Amino acid sequence: MDPDLLAPFLPPGEKVSTRQTTPNGGTQRCNVSVDGELALTAGRLWWEKTGTLVDVAAVHAQVNKGDVITGNEFLYSGTGAVGKVTGCTDSTHPDQALFTVLQVFASGRESSSTMKRLVTEYTGQVQKGSDCT
Repeated sequence: MDPDLLAPFLPPGEKVSTRQTTPNGGTQRCNVSVDGELALTAGRLWWEKTGTLVDVAAVHAQVNKGDVITGNEFLYSGTGAVGKVTGCTDSTHPDQALFTVLQVFASGRESSSTMKRLVTEYTGQVQKGSDCT
């Protein structure tokens, strides 16, 4: 990922750290913290194939106010986004589609235009990854 796309969402501080989590069998997250405070979460999750960007956004803090939709691939706001990964399948999730989710928790760190670029790049990277066949 291009660090310049993440920087606007991170508050000033001394130390940036990341932590990978897998809260369930279909979700993976990377939590980015600054000085021990959660600033941003980047995740990917398997969701029912008939689900929409709005469905996924509705259950994620910081994303549910997404007000701009580009085609059927991205929903984003200044503090969060959802992307649909096209052409990705997994035998352990046969009736599901892969989505990406970005959530900004750092106060006062909003940018719709940067979030649009970030969700586009992040979703593209997930699509190119080894988990996508």
